[in-house]
Amino acid sequence: MRMHVPTSKAGFSKLAPLDVFWAITAPIIALALRDPNFLDARDLTEGIPASYLYVLVTIICAIPAFLVFRISDGMNHLFSVHDAFAVCGAVAATVASSSLFLFVLTRLDGVPRSTPLICGLVLGAGLIVDRAIARVYHQKLNAHKAKRCAIATPQDLRRIVLIGADRFSALTIKLLEHQRPRTTQVVAALDPRDALIGRAIAGVKIVGLVEDFEAIVDEYAVHGIEIDEVWLSDDVTSLSDDTIERVSEQCGERGLKFTRISEALNLAPSIVRASGDWRSDADDAMRLGGYFKLKRVIELVGAGALLLALMPLTLIAAYLVLVDVGAPIIFWQQRIGQNGRRFLLYKFRTYHAPYDRRGRKIPEDQRLSRIGRAIRAARLDEIPQLLNVLIGDMSLIGPRPLLPHDQPSWSAPMG
Repeated sequence: MRMHVPTSKAGFSKLAPLDVFWAITAPIIALALRDPNFLDARDLTEGIPASYLYVLVTIICAIPAFLVFRISDGMNHLFSVHDAFAVCGAVAATVASSSLFLFVLTRLDGVPRSTPLICGLVLGAGLIVDRAIARVYHQKLNAHKAKRCAIATPQDLRRIVLIGADRFSALTIKLLEHQRPRTTQVVAALDPRDALIGRAIAGVKIVGLVEDFEAIVDEYAVHGIEIDEVWLSDDVTSLSDDTIERVSEQCGERGLKFTRISEALNLAPSIVRASGDWRSDADDAMRLGGYFKLKRVIELVGAGALLLALMPLTLIAAYLVLVDVGAPIIFWQQRIGQNGRRFLLYKFRTYHAPYDRRGRKIPEDQRLSRIGRAIRAARLDEIPQLLNVLIGDMSLIGPRPLLPHDQPSWSAPMG
């Protein structure tokens, strides 16, 4: 599962020039393959030809589809199956939306019915072939063998921040994802190059510059994501010794382990929970199985009824949040549930992002507006937690799930 990105420094989705090129040329190629004389189909003095309108509408539909599916966020030379699914989704959305719009507008008169299908094939092939060529080129240019190692079985994952977005870091992320059983997860990456901020490396977001390290770690902590270690790529050559020393000192002040990837790849397991604790929990669950089943049914019915009854208030609260703090309207935090299981707890956002679009920090007293304060006072921000109850992460009645650093050391994690 990919980690959500809480930091406001990650930026927005981008459009790659080659992706825009294929968005423009794919409908033209499709029409040319279907009818080579489509450019001369009608005099421009008689109005916009149907073929021209099809090209224009397809381009307009492709751009937002590319942004929604974020196909330009990934680096082409690190193209993965995850990126391929995103490309297929963007292509399908482009073809479907453009065809539907033109059908309503002109019933696709003047455009052969097979053109949208041909356009989708051309667009998908172009986007994937571009990425495949970049991947093959970089594989030949940077041939490295991935190290594999067997690890013991922990119950928790170590949370890692990687410094350096390069081939070595990408292979490390993939190695950790293929580890069985898994012990470690990379939740964010930092890089000294400003142009890479907001991009992704092997599915992990590059959330900021190396100089933003402290602010980013603090922002993840607000969302309940406690960083355990910081790994420095061995291939990073653009960082000065002073910068590396400064990050090392910041890690020491926060109690974080700072090491190079090559030193960390022994993948020492995280804290293993005592097997006796898990066995006793399982025994208790078996003895009270009937009670928990009935309790679960009551929670499903209750949460569903409350969601329906509160739907008007939910829509009003969602609209106020959208107008007040903007999208996204949902805030999430990682909490500790039953048996120490981590889950994402959802609320309506009531605070503005810690940083503005220019990366300037917003004072804490300015982040909570009057509307946000009113929503919090009325507890409307907690309505989305009914979804957590439906999913099974929380209970309608029971201890409140806490953030990891608020969990009492003397008590076992409960739901």
